[in-house]
Amino acid sequence: MPRYFEFEIALCGIEPRIWRRLLLPTSATFHDLHVAIQDSCNWMDAHLYLFLDLTRQVIAGVSGEKNEHGEPDPDARKVKLSKYFRNGFETVCVYLYDFGDAWELLIVLNQTVELEEYFERRLVDGQRAFPPEDCGGLPGYEECVRVASGGRDTQGLREWLDGWHPEKFDLEETRHLLDVAVEARRFVQESLKGKVPPLE
Repeated sequence: MPRYFEFEIALCGIEPRIWRRLLLPTSATFHDLHVAIQDSCNWMDAHLYLFLDLTRQVIAGVSGEKNEHGEPDPDARKVKLSKYFRNGFETVCVYLYDFGDAWELLIVLNQTVELEEYFERRLVDGQRAFPPEDCGGLPGYEECVRVASGGRDTQGLREWLDGWHPEKFDLEETRHLLDVAVEARRFVQESLKGKVPPLE
């Protein structure tokens, strides 16, 4: 039967907690985890990212990017989750996204499960809305919360937020969006291989 890692992903530095729980196949890569996080957080995958261990050593990152020693980071598309989370020895890592806004997410491996069905990823649970992309890190997030909660808006931030609210999270809608994103990526990949006719 297919085996899955169950991860809980929580944004650091914000209370009440903002989190998601995801299932990914044990054969998945760190890039697959990155994409699942982006889609479940309603982020746009518009910035660099890194996965770090608890000693702040790089596990995986964007292909072609180099560390402070001029050495390339391990390519997240090639590093399997099972290489790090092997046999339960490692259960925690850190995900850094958008080095300007400096979002830091703690990723905890809750368990490994076997299920009869196969899927590429599944959103199990979560709470609260992740910060809007490019909002300016924690200080910007706090300003977004203030304005979205009815505070005075002197800079037109409410219009930019476009309905975002810190407590807004619809589990079923987000699950659906993750499934749609998987199908869209599959269509693009098949189109690039010439197996699907282009849209007219």
